[in-house]
Amino acid sequence: MRFDSVLAAADVPTLQAAVAALRRPARRLARGVTAPRAGLAQPLQFQVVIDERDHSWTFDRQGDRHRDQYRDGVLFSVDGSVEVSFARSGAVAPRVRLLTPELLLLWGSPASFAPILVQRIHGHWLLVTFEHERDPADRVTVVIDERDGVAHRSYGTSEITVLTEIRVMDDDEPAPPRPRFSRLQEWPVLEY
Repeated sequence: MRFDSVLAAADVPTLQAAVAALRRPARRLARGVTAPRAGLAQPLQFQVVIDERDHSWTFDRQGDRHRDQYRDGVLFSVDGSVEVSFARSGAVAPRVRLLTPELLLLWGSPASFAPILVQRIHGHWLLVTFEHERDPADRVTVVIDERDGVAHRSYGTSEITVLTEIRVMDDDEPAPPRPRFSRLQEWPVLEY
């Protein structure tokens, strides 16, 4: 992985592979919060359970009665079910992709975010800045922890997302029930 140098669209496949190599496929539980950048709406909490080994996930969002799921090559969403690849399945629940950041839609076409800059900050954190090819002022960043290969933060053009909890689940651990989200008292403290 090249740090502190501007990477072009041609470098994207190599960078994606390097990001994927940081992570050992496992079953993970993550909880987090997302809020619009404008700050006009209340932050929403969410929970993700993903298993990269069998290519499955569940996604619960505060205020939604429906649980989005992907398993056995089929995406189940509020719109019904459809066959789709694991790599494309996160489109209905983009926060799922934080746990597999090499699948984020930011990596070049069709999102058109290139060039890319990768910087190491505070030891083991990678700050990845994506610049829109048509407007250099339009930038998106993600913060990936080199220790687990997961994007713990995402600063998009319209919203900010932060993972507040992440852990590897035991293979025999039962899937968690739909969460009951308690009222968020304050924005999570961000530490590096």
